[in-house]
Amino acid sequence: MNILFDGNFLFHKTFSVWSMYYQKKNATPEENEQMLCEALRDKEKQQVLLRKLLIDFCAAINRFKDVDRVDIVIDSSSWRYQFHDDYKYALTRVRGAYYKDFINMLNIFESYMRKKGFIVSRVMGAEGDDLLYIWSIYFTQVLEEDLVIVTGDSDIRQIISPQISLFCNNSKNLKFFCIPEKEVEWNEYFDTDVMVDGVNAFEIMLYKVIMGDTSDNIPKLKKGFGDAAFKKFIQFITPYTKPENVSVVEMAQWIADRFCKFTKSNYEEILGKVLFNLNMTWLNLSVYNEHNFQYENGKSLLANMLDDVNKQKDSYNYTKPFTLEDIYGSIIK
Repeated sequence: MNILFDGNFLFHKTFSVWSMYYQKKNATPEENEQMLCEALRDKEKQQVLLRKLLIDFCAAINRFKDVDRVDIVIDSSSWRYQFHDDYKYALTRVRGAYYKDFINMLNIFESYMRKKGFIVSRVMGAEGDDLLYIWSIYFTQVLEEDLVIVTGDSDIRQIISPQISLFCNNSKNLKFFCIPEKEVEWNEYFDTDVMVDGVNAFEIMLYKVIMGDTSDNIPKLKKGFGDAAFKKFIQFITPYTKPENVSVVEMAQWIADRFCKFTKSNYEEILGKVLFNLNMTWLNLSVYNEHNFQYENGKSLLANMLDDVNKQKDSYNYTKPFTLEDIYGSIIK
């Protein structure tokens, strides 16, 4: 079995627990930020965080049997900021004084996992979502093998397929998402504490485009259009043939046409909104092809992501069991 791990999700999840030990209830936000800065710079406290990261890493992997390979992806600065100044504004504005030290510790974790023999994919301009999508193409279309993605980001459900499933362990309620046809099979695979849910990937994508996402500052298409209306919209489009292998513009036209027929909205106004939201949220090669921004090396984001896959795909070199005893080591120098 192949597992693709969202490294940022792991790091944020573990950090949120670790950081609680280095903050005080009665302290000011500024005092707590300073304490976190000091903790992130302390070699022994770094070691504690690394150990906790690896405990959580192994716990997720060992939910599965016969794991052959685990690759990791990590965020870089997102290309989406070029097209949406307020993208993820709610996230960026809460970054504290400790953020540089936070990134430094993330870099230490990346370097450590590479030295252990894991592939860690990190590309300038690419978010974890982008890399999860690109690597999923490699596993399923090049290697022709099944893949499980471990993440807390439910947006990734839009790429679920017969070969791709998703394990979401961001809370006490462990969830596993797959195509509906495999729901029974995975229910039998897991212990009873994992909730298995069969989902329609196309509907997940439509929901993100139509309903927006407040956490990423992506607006919904129409005010007052709620979940109940969305369910009726899905019923409305059921007779239509789902578009396959289309450009981002063609997909936007398909969605806008049906949404306007359903809501009696202005087509030109809705088309612009759909196109914007698709560009921000749809994980699809046509989106990357549409935005051919050149980076310092003279290549596009898509070219750089594909180069990273080709460069690293055969370099996986971890051969030991996925246990803390086998992975854990010292980073103190």
